[in-house]
Amino acid sequence: MYKENCYQEELRLVELMASDSEYAFQLLYNRHHNRIYRLALRYLKSTFIAQEVVQEVFLKLWLHRKSMMEVRSLEGWLVTVSKNNILNKIRKIANEWKAIDQLAHTQVLEDNSMQDGITDADYQLLLNDALKSLSVKQLQVFTLARTENLSYVQIAEHLNISPLTVKTHMSRALSHLRDVLNPNHIFS
Repeated sequence: MYKENCYQEELRLVELMASDSEYAFQLLYNRHHNRIYRLALRYLKSTFIAQEVVQEVFLKLWLHRKSMMEVRSLEGWLVTVSKNNILNKIRKIANEWKAIDQLAHTQVLEDNSMQDGITDADYQLLLNDALKSLSVKQLQVFTLARTENLSYVQIAEHLNISPLTVKTHMSRALSHLRDVLNPNHIFS
């Protein structure tokens, strides 16, 4: 009987939220946010990113509130959206590390590249030019990460921005540098 009452209460809250009740949304948030946070923290190992997952999941819930009456289990929907969000973040982090690794390998030019006419000095000039073409924040983030070996959290604290913003700047900087320093681009 207790489970049935909880189910009915949650169904009523979903109905109210679908009719734009922020109070019902807040009650649903209070009821479910801890579970989502713990799930995200278990896989992402970052309190900041886990909180980010919670925010993104509940933002999605609010944005899709009108269609939530069609969902059979709100808890199941929240867990599914959370898992997808967590997997996307893990993929993004993996891609970022892959990009960092690729950039590190681009800095060590192969012998055949040297035979094509580029020298270390030429490469350093290209790298300096590429760095100058980054935005101010991208250059700050890249420099703090590469020369001072600071983590995203440390960079965020240093620049008074969020770690997600640091990650975005670093991702864009690496993508730009990869494009500019691509051997096919250099010799074209």
